[in-house]
Amino acid sequence: MSLDLFNQISKVLNSNSDLIRSVNVVLMLLQDYLAVRNPCLLIRDNVINKFFIDIAPEIDELDKNRWNQRIASGLGVLQGLKLQHESLLYPGDQDFLDLPMPEDLVGKPVVHLIQPVIYRQQNLPLGLLSAYITEFDQVNLVQKTFKFLSDFLALSMVAKGFPVPEITDAEPEREKIPTILEGIVGQSDSLKEVAMIVKKVAASKATVLIRGESGTGKELFAQAIHNYSLHKKAPFVGVNCAALSDSLLESELFGHEKGAFTGATQTRKGRFELADGGTLFLDEIGDTSLGFQAKILRVLQEGQFERLGGTKTLHVDVRILCATNVDLEAVIAEGTFREDLYYRLNVITLDIPPLRERRDDVQLLVQFFLDRFNRRDGTHVRIREEDMLYLCGLDWPGNVRELENLVQSGFLMEKNGWFNLPSSKRPKAPRPRAPAFAPLSANHAVVEGPRNGVVKEEIVAIEDALRAARGVQVKAAKTLGISLRQLRYRIQKYNLTVRKIHL
Repeated sequence: MSLDLFNQISKVLNSNSDLIRSVNVVLMLLQDYLAVRNPCLLIRDNVINKFFIDIAPEIDELDKNRWNQRIASGLGVLQGLKLQHESLLYPGDQDFLDLPMPEDLVGKPVVHLIQPVIYRQQNLPLGLLSAYITEFDQVNLVQKTFKFLSDFLALSMVAKGFPVPEITDAEPEREKIPTILEGIVGQSDSLKEVAMIVKKVAASKATVLIRGESGTGKELFAQAIHNYSLHKKAPFVGVNCAALSDSLLESELFGHEKGAFTGATQTRKGRFELADGGTLFLDEIGDTSLGFQAKILRVLQEGQFERLGGTKTLHVDVRILCATNVDLEAVIAEGTFREDLYYRLNVITLDIPPLRERRDDVQLLVQFFLDRFNRRDGTHVRIREEDMLYLCGLDWPGNVRELENLVQSGFLMEKNGWFNLPSSKRPKAPRPRAPAFAPLSANHAVVEGPRNGVVKEEIVAIEDALRAARGVQVKAAKTLGISLRQLRYRIQKYNLTVRKIHL
């Protein structure tokens, strides 16, 4: 019987199925072949050094989430556990994991087995296999089976991209590859550092706050964190919080019931439900209102929500990633961002360097985009050395997004197979950026001096941008390279008059 079980386990884990689904099938197989109950796999969070229930066919989602939340909040007993390769056996009434136990096993004589999942000779396990053994004469067989499963599972997890701490043999060679993360081109030291952090935090369930200027590719890094996680085949769902009003954003994230509002002709799942088991990416979180921030905070704290117009409480298992180009500390001081939400989101911070701070990557990116456009159109447009040097010398206030747009423009305007960027498309010399903003009185009366001269220059820049955008603040903010919230703050601070000009 044991040989047949080992063959079944090998067949399932060697399949091309999603690893999560495969392990779930294997755990159910154990219940069919052995006298075990409540088999589950716990995954170690490399960042906060705790174990969380990841796969447990016999534990419902509500109990699993409650147990994980206790661990995350520090109330659970399993923290910083270090185990050897041997399995551990405990009487059922001495279960130090305090896992949810099936009701029919409460008070009955059972043995609790814990088997570390360890790759090679590492001291820290990737995870733990756990189960209750209900027949004592099967203890040796179950131990042998779990040891086989843990060894096979460790190899499978690493082969499928699960990040392994303390394994550095191949890392230096990987860092020399210009594409340091899937879909992310670069070889600068600052980007390598970001890539290392991405790989380290990918397996964590902790919230990640991705910070960086507009156009730096924050969503790509969020996608990379998801892709390097064990749940990479689960959904990755993103939403731009700045693009929607509060009511639309609430409906988009939480969903709505039929008849919840005018036009709600049918029940619709929100992004939280669609991302269940995977990752939810909240872009531009710094541009949300205080009211909406309170609702997001409740979901993060309690792990539950209701659809608009609904009364049923829903529970989901979602990893939250957020991004912003706003100085959150500044908007907290202004009173437009909740401090408690900031600390909830800022568990792990990922700072994306602007393109001007990694100029070594500009040439790689230019060639990457040019090659992509050539493959798309079946062409062979090349770029002259002088044009490449010109592009490498720019400051790129719009970062990678601006570079991509300019490369596409020069590609489309090619002459005789050569990249051609017309003078009208060449970026103008950037206006010197003010290092700080001095306070002004309501009538702009200022005392002459270097600092106030900078303030005057910034007021002129804002007024010029608003005039060029015909009073459309979103366009003006984009021109200035700041967020809409930052622009509105300065308009109010400097008591500027905004007039919308109609064509």
